[in-house]
Amino acid sequence: MIGKVRAHDLQGISPAMSNLALDQILTALAVEVYEVSFCEFAADTAVVIGPENAIEVHYVLTGTLFVDTPLGRSEVPAGGIVILPPGIVQRVASASDPDRIFDAAEIFSVRPNGMFMLNAAGDDPATAQIVCGHIRADFSGSFGPLQGIRQPICCSLQDHPIVAAAFATILREVSGVALGGRALIGALMKACLILALREHAMEHGVAKTLPGLFERPSLARAVAMVLEASAAPLSLNSLAKAAGMSRSKFAKTFVDMLGTTPMEFVARTRLAHGRTLVLSTDLPVSDIAIKVGFSSRSHFSRAFKNAFGLDPTTLRRNTGTDLEKSSQGHGMNAF
Repeated sequence: MIGKVRAHDLQGISPAMSNLALDQILTALAVEVYEVSFCEFAADTAVVIGPENAIEVHYVLTGTLFVDTPLGRSEVPAGGIVILPPGIVQRVASASDPDRIFDAAEIFSVRPNGMFMLNAAGDDPATAQIVCGHIRADFSGSFGPLQGIRQPICCSLQDHPIVAAAFATILREVSGVALGGRALIGALMKACLILALREHAMEHGVAKTLPGLFERPSLARAVAMVLEASAAPLSLNSLAKAAGMSRSKFAKTFVDMLGTTPMEFVARTRLAHGRTLVLSTDLPVSDIAIKVGFSSRSHFSRAFKNAFGLDPTTLRRNTGTDLEKSSQGHGMNAF
């Protein structure tokens, strides 16, 4: 949950809005995982990986991973993820005190399916298996909302069945030669990355998880304005004014940080708020439309269906939450 009002925080957001803020920011997060590699370790081996201009993400498929950097040690169990800042040396092992240490270049190869391989197990049984990916900076050198990560982010996702299924699929794809395997692995890794960021943010706060957003407090003010008053007549001009920037500079900064335009972010926030109201209240759809900032029920319903696949009335009916009908008891369709 987001903390109390500070210059480098999303100021004044209620707890309910905190969850919405995180959801919307992660929904818009323009992060791609590249250069996927698979690494196996024996019980006594480690790999030293030199500094790179990339955020590195390790997904532990089996065993336990010990990651040592100048910032300290991270111990990551199977089903866990560790996200490492750019520009640091790391030693990765399946034991706390390995005997054999390899340089990454010594054990690098490319598998027939195009997967990069780091074989630190050799002919010995593998005691840990991980999949690694890189998050590259954009053309301007920015990592977007992840800009400014200075400490490793560790998260265990063992309790998420989707992660277990994703990791099982990754292991199958790693061992196969199916067309599109690397693309599928990258997509699954991105999904798990978003889950890890969400878990970390809920425990430690959004500012420590997505520091890039909070290094620009002016941008955070505009985001807070959308989240707290999404139904207001927001415009690019009004948001740029809240951020204290010109229209063009604000629009570019917003896209760089969040991967979406300001007005797309407004629309997504309105629809997310509307969906919550559809599923948790007995308000008529026409009232919800006005409440979340749409000019008419028809406009809201079209946008809602485009976003969620069903119009508000159908979603409410299909999820068994057609509350207004049941509460009135006379079968009139007030929608």
